[in-house]
Amino acid sequence: MDASSTRRIVIPTPTLIFDFDGTVALGTGPVRAYAVAAATGIPAEQRADFLTRVLDEHTDPEALDGYDRVARAARLLGVGEDELSAAYLHSRGVLGGAEAPILAPRGFREFLEQARTHAEIVLVTNAPAAGIDRVLQTLGLAPLFDRVVTQAGKPAGFPAILDELGASPLPERFTAEARDQNASAAAAERGPVLSIGDIWENDLAPIRERGHHTALVGTRRPAEATPDLAAERLESLYPELLAWARGEFIAAH
Repeated sequence: MDASSTRRIVIPTPTLIFDFDGTVALGTGPVRAYAVAAATGIPAEQRADFLTRVLDEHTDPEALDGYDRVARAARLLGVGEDELSAAYLHSRGVLGGAEAPILAPRGFREFLEQARTHAEIVLVTNAPAAGIDRVLQTLGLAPLFDRVVTQAGKPAGFPAILDELGASPLPERFTAEARDQNASAAAAERGPVLSIGDIWENDLAPIRERGHHTALVGTRRPAEATPDLAAERLESLYPELLAWARGEFIAAH
């Protein structure tokens, strides 16, 4: 981001929304725990090959993430939805422990401490609540999130979440004229949202459709993805995310 692509205006409090798995919680441990649990429904002679394919070879380019890769491969080998659900719940139950270790992005706690002085910090995940609070406490992140939304039902559930947050789209809508005409309404609303996640379809596309900003992290970038910011590692985006939170907005595309 350079000076020509930003401009500073005054708006209501903005919101940074973070995905959990693959964004805030890093490491292969949870997916490995899911795969090992799912493998119990596969014939014994096929388990080793299954685990190699889903954990080491990553041969399914259509999979959205590691969990999806495991589920897609397991279904082809006859594992049912009830078994997959049980395997997933097992992986959440051991989340953050020896069976499914995770870590936060480098410097993430320090980043949040700075960002929350300018923006509301929200965690939105499709995962169940089980294990999330415990893991956030273990990582030292629990006090730094203003809200934690679990079982969010992304992508379909995102519009309702934005409505609940009272989020208002891009800052260009908060012109001086609009503030003069309806200052009380503008003051009552939240500002815009910047959503950060690793799956365009779930974490970012519905946010973009509502006129907000997005940041894509990780190596997967589908052809239709049009994030405002992108990087392989979240920590590479800290300066730009902080600038956004302070009101130095990315020019609308």
